Amino acid sequence: MASIDSARGPVEAFVPDALDLAAAIVCAAHPADDFGAATAGLLAAAAGAQVVCVSPRAGRPLADMVDDIDAVRARLGIDRWVFWGMSGGGWLGELYAQRHPDALAGVVLESVCACFRARLADPACILSPYHPAWRGTLAAVGLVDPEAHASARPADDGVWEDVPGIGTVFRRPGGPALLVSPAPVSPAMRRAMPELWRVDARAWLPSLRVAALVVAGTADPVVPLAHARAVHEAIPGSRFVAIDGAGHVPTAEGRPEVAAAVRSFLAG
Repeated sequence: MASIDSARGPVEAFVPDALDLAAAIVCAAHPADDFGAATAGLLAAAAGAQVVCVSPRAGRPLADMVDDIDAVRARLGIDRWVFWGMSGGGWLGELYAQRHPDALAGVVLESVCACFRARLADPACILSPYHPAWRGTLAAVGLVDPEAHASARPADDGVWEDVPGIGTVFRRPGGPALLVSPAPVSPAMRRAMPELWRVDARAWLPSLRVAALVVAGTADPVVPLAHARAVHEAIPGSRFVAIDGAGHVPTAEGRPEVAAAVRSFLAG
């Protein structure tokens, strides 16, 4: 990992040796996960391109993260690259395309949605308090409120609480559950959650003028297919590839359909 200066301080990044500025370069980042050599290798194998992974500091505004990512591009002397946003990294990709379109040859948005709050209101999302697996138990302890996801009120005061038989929920103090996580939640994700709750790109996605490829798994329990398709339908001229039977982030499953779609996109 290398430390690269930005206007807000050093940013950690994995940069391949002997970076060829004349060849295709892909960047990847996530608002709550640090990507390094393993992620770079996975994406390089799929894309057939060089991959730079940037690790923004969790809990900061997404706009600041995107600006830091672009500062890495500039410091490396890269004219334009393709940003590959997987899962939560897709929000960085959407915002990157809005803030720095001239820095991008395109964006790959994999397993993404436009509005986190709207996705969490969908009972088909495994993270939703209204999912059939959780709703009954949460309702029994007063943690379900159908109006909770209708408000865009910030969740900066949100707290994490363990609920027996379910896992961990993110909720307002004394209020209803906003998100359910049956798996352990990393410290970085806990710090990032209030910022992620604000994500809502629906109003400005139609204004994007960057080439975009949207990839989704038809069996994704985290980002139901309809939410990824809505991102595709909102971005003018975007391509959409649904990987039959794939779950969340099909690239991590080694699905060859993803590699074929990404390589075709990069060639275009």
